[in-house]
Amino acid sequence: PQTEDTVTMSVSYSEYQPHVGDQDALKLTVAAAVQETGQVLAKELLVRLHTPELTLTLLGPAVVGQEVPVQVVFQNPLPEPLTGASLRMEGAGISCPKPVSL
Repeated sequence: PQTEDTVTMSVSYSEYQPHVGDQDALKLTVAAAVQETGQVLAKELLVRLHTPELTLTLLGPAVVGQEVPVQVVFQNPLPEPLTGASLRMEGAGISCPKPVSL
């Protein structure tokens, strides 16, 4: 009576990966039933997954009318290799963005 308990559960990437798709969120639902009263309790939680950042660095001076090299750094946080990934840069003055396959 009048006590509280904590239960910890883990969800591995391999369990939720097939269900995430291109979404960056998980919807978790917890349900409990109290045997003595028959009461049912439920709670939902929307968890936003953190996506990795892209880091852009100019590797030379940015001069009007001249090409400027840009370094893009991305770290894959997943326990498996990425396939079919590509990068595409867009911006003012870029007339034809070209995707780079990785």
